[in-house]
Amino acid sequence: MRTRLKPLLAAATILVLSACSQLPPASSAAVVGGTPIPREDVEAAVTDLDLAALRESLEASLPADLEGGERATAAQTELDAVVLDAQRRALDLFIRYELVQLMAADAGAEASEADLAEARELLVGPLGGPEELESVLQQSRLSEQVFEQVIVPQEALVLALRRTLLDGQSLEVRAPRHILLTTQEEAEAVLAELVAGADFATLAAERSQDPGSAAQGGDLGPQPRGAWLAEFDEAVWAAEVGELVGPVQTQAGFHIIEVVSAESLDPDDLPAEQAQQLTAAELEERFLTVLSDTEVVVDPAFGVWDVSATGGAVIRPTEPVGTGAPRSPGELEEELSQEELDGLLEELEEGS
Repeated sequence: MRTRLKPLLAAATILVLSACSQLPPASSAAVVGGTPIPREDVEAAVTDLDLAALRESLEASLPADLEGGERATAAQTELDAVVLDAQRRALDLFIRYELVQLMAADAGAEASEADLAEARELLVGPLGGPEELESVLQQSRLSEQVFEQVIVPQEALVLALRRTLLDGQSLEVRAPRHILLTTQEEAEAVLAELVAGADFATLAAERSQDPGSAAQGGDLGPQPRGAWLAEFDEAVWAAEVGELVGPVQTQAGFHIIEVVSAESLDPDDLPAEQAQQLTAAELEERFLTVLSDTEVVVDPAFGVWDVSATGGAVIRPTEPVGTGAPRSPGELEEELSQEELDGLLEELEEGS
């Protein structure tokens, strides 16, 4: 029976060595397509955290019956878990940035200084300005270094990718104005007034039930096909410029519509939101391709890079050893016969 044990132990050794070969170098937190992500960069991602204040907050939330060293140990354990979680999320950002760089290189896209400036504005603007950035980063438990060296450059590369994908394309847009009424009878009456020569903007300001556009004379601004409710959108794109259309019924009510202008915009003239809409599907497809084609190896100390069947990817905590589902006796019997199991028990008893 000892001859049976040796192959089993040898196989286990091979599995262990194989697993070790998939680990990144000791100096790296992960390796993405052959490019290492330095461990020190990930650890530095949380150096701006006020760990003392965080520990104090965690300790205050512990049960009141914990005292002395037990309380201090529990607080430290909680703090270590928070720091590891912050490092794991930072590493996730580093990995995604590497994948976006691979996308950009494949598309021949390069971010310019203008892209970096625009990316920073797009990210900081909605926060309320630079003065709010520090607070948001603290709440997210990320350093300003990660923001400047990972988050901003990645957004800049996305802008460059959009520009590359849109090169040579144009976008057809139409600018309608409308008057929204509650009933069809009201809409028909307004249409009759317009046909008789009434001013569209004046009637929109006085009668329209859409307060947002009423103040603008009913103007909705230029938008690409598909920007509005289906019935409204169809009417806009079927109309001639200057033609009065309606009443058009949607879930919002009854509309009288006039298309003010129709034009074709070059990529450089596209608003950011419209450029995003035009390129979203292709960017997602390219990211999924890079995701499936690129080997990502993460140090188990941070977790496991988990790619789902739907194309999502995230670093999840490593499952502790021994937490897998228990194996049934039937599963064990498939590997070892009862005779072999008995013999293995005998060997263990002899060695004890």
